Amino acid sequence: MSTDPNRPTNCPNCGSPLQEREGKYGKFLGCTKFPECRYIFDLSPPTNLNCPDCGKELKWKGGKMGRFLGCTGYPDCTFLYNPESKDKRDIFCPECEEKLELKTDEKGTFLRCTGEEDCSFELEVKMEKTIKCPECGGSLRKRTGKFGVFLGCQSYPECHFGFNADRGEQATLVCPECGYPLAVKEGKYGQFLGCTGYPDCKFLLNLK
Repeated sequence: MSTDPNRPTNCPNCGSPLQEREGKYGKFLGCTKFPECRYIFDLSPPTNLNCPDCGKELKWKGGKMGRFLGCTGYPDCTFLYNPESKDKRDIFCPECEEKLELKTDEKGTFLRCTGEEDCSFELEVKMEKTIKCPECGGSLRKRTGKFGVFLGCQSYPECHFGFNADRGEQATLVCPECGYPLAVKEGKYGQFLGCTGYPDCKFLLNLK
């Protein structure tokens, strides 16, 4: 059992117990109310990054806006860094204190130091595969409104794009894994978006 004093036992969003699980990003604590609540607490090794507001450690977390670096001083400190956000705040290298920038190459996506060449600090960023907004390129997230569950752009209110499978004309959404169009389908658990590249690509997103 971890002795990490920052490790929560209950979900800070809804108060439900947390359960240790393992996924594509490694071990994490997940809310037992999933999928209604999508809070996660990452159990991977320390990032060595400090919060620019209070100095405490930044740790990978997850919620309705995807995977982000959040301050371990929460709720007293609410700083967060979302790699997919257009208005993300600056964070700094723990070795030379220069700004870190998000870079993608053939090895993956990393936060890399912009300082002197002799500083080689980098932190791998395992980006979540999300359906992209056809209007601005931001990530689409499941939300609930007066017309039920829909996909809304993470960049709201700058971008007002929404996709509701039950309402009117549909925009073409693209599979984040293979680039084929997604189609609304019906299964035993209700509506879902499935890749038209099936069976070669098995991506799907439940629309409940």
